[in-house]
Amino acid sequence: MEHKKRIWQVLASVPLYAVLVALFVPSVRRAAEAHTELYWGYLFLCAFLLSFLIMPHVINLGFKLDAVDRPDADRKQHEKATPVTGGVAIYIGFAVTVLVNFHFSVEMKAILVASTLILVVGVIDDLFGIPARIRLLVQLVASLILIYFGVRVTFVPPWLGGVYTETLITLVWLIGITNSMNFIDGMDGLAVGTSVIYAVFFAIIALMTEQFYMMYLAVAVAGSCLGFFPYNFRIRKPARAFLGDSGSTFLGFLFASFAILGEWGDSILDIAVPIIIMSVLIFDMTLTTIVRIHTGEVKGFGEWLRYTGRDHFHHRLMALGIDEKVAALIFFSVSICFGLEALALLFSDIWISLVIVAHSILVFIVIGVILVLRTSFDDAPPIQRSPPGASRAE
Repeated sequence: MEHKKRIWQVLASVPLYAVLVALFVPSVRRAAEAHTELYWGYLFLCAFLLSFLIMPHVINLGFKLDAVDRPDADRKQHEKATPVTGGVAIYIGFAVTVLVNFHFSVEMKAILVASTLILVVGVIDDLFGIPARIRLLVQLVASLILIYFGVRVTFVPPWLGGVYTETLITLVWLIGITNSMNFIDGMDGLAVGTSVIYAVFFAIIALMTEQFYMMYLAVAVAGSCLGFFPYNFRIRKPARAFLGDSGSTFLGFLFASFAILGEWGDSILDIAVPIIIMSVLIFDMTLTTIVRIHTGEVKGFGEWLRYTGRDHFHHRLMALGIDEKVAALIFFSVSICFGLEALALLFSDIWISLVIVAHSILVFIVIGVILVLRTSFDDAPPIQRSPPGASRAE
């Protein structure tokens, strides 16, 4: 029976492989590029098909290399060993699409090199385990590569330290967002679904601000993530594969880089738009950090980077009695709402923009207070401390 199912799966994928090959025929690529209004769809389809079709092979590779996250009754929710190689498929879908179809600026070359470094170290971490300090050092090196090639924030006046303060803020932003995406990778489909939402809003806002190159990059990310999504978020079945540290840190670093590289308006919009788009991510990282420091669970930066617990936003939703899939959908819905607020900023004057920003902050304060008061470490699923290289609480 299983053999017949496998044969049907192979036969069903043949037309998709044919479409994928056709998309990369030079004449088809040139025709797509000539129709600029449809080019985004071409890039999306390339990235989606690459990621989707390579996933079965990546899953098999994960089992062969023993790159799997094994069940643990005390710490893990899944019931069988699951490959943590999904990030590799997303990377291939994105990287091949942009390498074949793009002419790169120096800044974009820096982002590709640095994000590839993040992914490679993440793969090694998933396979063998890497100490938190080494992971942090690599993230620091990747961030310095971007800064060296001019990818940094540029809004700090000279009297506040100018380029030195900008460099520090850039480092904190890149490393913070990279790890915060890794932190939410604790539920089937959560990190990759959130990444799709962020990529879509970055693409829409890039289109509205006439940053077509940025829009194409964001569309490629959305396509590659959606290609992996059906393997990671299944309504009635457990995930067939996880992102792994490689995938979550790669996506986090990529979005943090996009936020800096893009030109989202004047100085206020440049700061506010990417922060509001990714505000749920930032809220989750901020809430868990404050609570863990307050309770003494985390006493230093190394522990903060290494510690993995069941006290995140989505875990607290589950502690309220909400089903895992519903909790993920709530997370997605809140992310969409704040993405719409980021869109609204583009049509607002300074005072309305301040109201939107204040509203976002107030909403998260209220949500945070309610979650902390209504849930506790006793209510939530057991706290876990993952060994080096273990996937995050999938």
